[in-house]
Amino acid sequence: MGAEEPKAFLPLGDRPIWVHTLQKFEDCPQVDEVLALLPPGEEIARAGETVRRFGLTKVSHILPGGEERQDSVYRGLQALRGKADWVIIHDGVRPFVPLELIQRVLSETRRWKAVVVALPANETVKEVSLENEVVRTVDRRRLWIIQTPQSFEYPLILRAHEEARREGFFGTDDASLVERLGIPVKILHGSRFNFKITTPEDLVLAEALLKHLN
Repeated sequence: MGAEEPKAFLPLGDRPIWVHTLQKFEDCPQVDEVLALLPPGEEIARAGETVRRFGLTKVSHILPGGEERQDSVYRGLQALRGKADWVIIHDGVRPFVPLELIQRVLSETRRWKAVVVALPANETVKEVSLENEVVRTVDRRRLWIIQTPQSFEYPLILRAHEEARREGFFGTDDASLVERLGIPVKILHGSRFNFKITTPEDLVLAEALLKHLN
């Protein structure tokens, strides 16, 4: 993003991006408790004040994250020991996740132990070498772009993280850790509104979408 502070804390409308995201889980009746993991070095007291100001009553803990995203998730899982049967993991910079998608993911997790949302790839995908030369054109019919939320049976995702830590494996998402255990992961069709705010251009699109939805 190139900003002076983490992108989740940048303003979107009248509140920070991460507050919009937390509000979606605040509004979901199936969610009992929310843990917020902050980037390392961020002031937890200031974040707590923000949570109180916007009335996010389900946020029970605000915790410092680790150096990598996977480290942060593991810290959150450790804080839930003995308290949760199911856990849903979401990026703080996906503020437009539809409420009904959260509900559908949680519902399907009772049938499958691991559920993710994704979109089918709808453009040509090419494998490229380190020299920026095309290696091959990949068949996109079986390719999906993975999003969050990702939902899991709690003991399963905790075991997946602990085994990955023991073996020094870092995945690009939590589902990849479960896949390593040989456990099937169910994919649900996601939403194009549920994009990840990563670049300045994404923030422009987010502002426009916020005005449209309001």
